[in-house]
Amino acid sequence: MPKDYYKTLGIAENASDDELKKVYRRLAKKYHPDANAGDKAAEERFKEISEAYSVLSDRQKRSQYDQMRKFGSSGFGGGFRPGGFPGGFGGFGSSQGNGVRFSSEDLGGFGSLGDIFSSLFGDQVDFGKRRRRRPSTGRRKGSSFAAKLEITFEEMVKGISKTIKLKRETNCDKCSGTGVEPGVGKTVCPQCQGRGMVAQSVGSFSVSRPCPRCLGRGEIASKPCSACGGRGRQQVSQKVSIRIPAGIEHGAKLRLKNLGQPGVNGGPNGDLIVTIYVQPDRFFQRVGNDVVCKVPISLKQAVDGAKIKVRTLSGSVVLNVPSLTADNTKFKLSGLGIAGNSKRGNQYVTVRVEVPENPSDEEKELLNKLMSEKNVNA
Repeated sequence: MPKDYYKTLGIAENASDDELKKVYRRLAKKYHPDANAGDKAAEERFKEISEAYSVLSDRQKRSQYDQMRKFGSSGFGGGFRPGGFPGGFGGFGSSQGNGVRFSSEDLGGFGSLGDIFSSLFGDQVDFGKRRRRRPSTGRRKGSSFAAKLEITFEEMVKGISKTIKLKRETNCDKCSGTGVEPGVGKTVCPQCQGRGMVAQSVGSFSVSRPCPRCLGRGEIASKPCSACGGRGRQQVSQKVSIRIPAGIEHGAKLRLKNLGQPGVNGGPNGDLIVTIYVQPDRFFQRVGNDVVCKVPISLKQAVDGAKIKVRTLSGSVVLNVPSLTADNTKFKLSGLGIAGNSKRGNQYVTVRVEVPENPSDEEKELLNKLMSEKNVNA
């Protein structure tokens, strides 16, 4: 079944940014792994919520998703997936080297669905009367390369530079990407007859994709390059430094230009798309740019009042707990949340009153006093 991000979050298609953010914060707080230790269902629900929010909170992605969703509902059969292309394409959601899939991140900047398909398949897409063509053997941008990077909660708060190791393809040094042994000519590809594309029918329309034999060049080597076997590419290991901004969201994607797969026929390289995964913190829970935490206090501290130390993102502060503070009372520490999108959030501290299992007479008296006050305020 295709994913419906609006249904995942329980919002209308015309929901405003503020409504979206409000619903996300509520659901994220409810299903966050820290609040549901060991609950795999809650963890999966949290991932679904985060995925939906990462698309719908970005205006460009949301617009593209709405286009794809509308198109899918009219018989196209696909769903919008951040990790790949709509599922209704069968073989066309395929990988290209290292198991890297065409990604919805590659949809950025295209003005129409025709442009989207042509950009992905570099070809012609036949939608009944409308037919879009472009030269099959022209310069084409390489596909995107996907990578994942895990960072700690503290690294997310402060921002950090990380170096990752990649195994990716580049044009062969010996043949410069032609696939031909230097000094030897080329012949027309017998599989695509020189067109560089092969067509396949899918339902009521047809889609052409780069020929797998000549990689869209339209020609093959009379004598393949001895270094790359005629592929025109070689695999290399590379270290890439990535600057991760402070306050980045879990599941956010960073795009590094020209670090993807090599282009075809002299086209530019694709991009490297890095998905950021933020490890949960044992003490803090993130809700938007706010952080929430729970701090235990004794029964005596709750009744008499106390000054307690509370951990914040920038060190410890002293929190004044007034006398007769009830269990689950929440305190706001303004401006001590996460700095993101030019706005810093707050920290919310919930105090939990620890009641002993076998209270002494003195503790019973304190508990009665606290409960009496709670009933009066109620």
